[in-house]
Amino acid sequence: MALDSIVDLLGGKWKLDRSENFDNFLKEMGLNVVFRKMAGAAKPCIEVKVEDGVVKIISKVSFFNKVMTIRLDEEYKETFDGLEMNCHSRWENGKLITEAIPAGEGKGKPQTFIRERVNDELVQTMTVGDVICTRVFKPCD
Repeated sequence: MALDSIVDLLGGKWKLDRSENFDNFLKEMGLNVVFRKMAGAAKPCIEVKVEDGVVKIISKVSFFNKVMTIRLDEEYKETFDGLEMNCHSRWENGKLITEAIPAGEGKGKPQTFIRERVNDELVQTMTVGDVICTRVFKPCD
């Protein structure tokens, strides 16, 4: 049931339209200025789909491609910017919520990602520490 709702609300291809507080988010994650500038200038396209009972979010930019495989309601590992994270995702009130905690002690900070459909846009709200970043995607033509 949840997977069908994810496809209905978030499924498809999306292109980044605008970001708010993205550089501060990356800085709070501990990423260097060169990476932050490259990431800030990029306009990624993402595709959200469901395959074999898992949610896949495929991100593509000129210098980086990533496939995130999300297993709802169970623990799984994912790598964010070279850092292994223990993740847990759930579908709640029309939102795909992922909580990520660093797998190793002293490495990285816990992060939360919330993806939801707001009108005709996919809104991704990311939190690390006290920093909140919003990225808004529009459907690809």
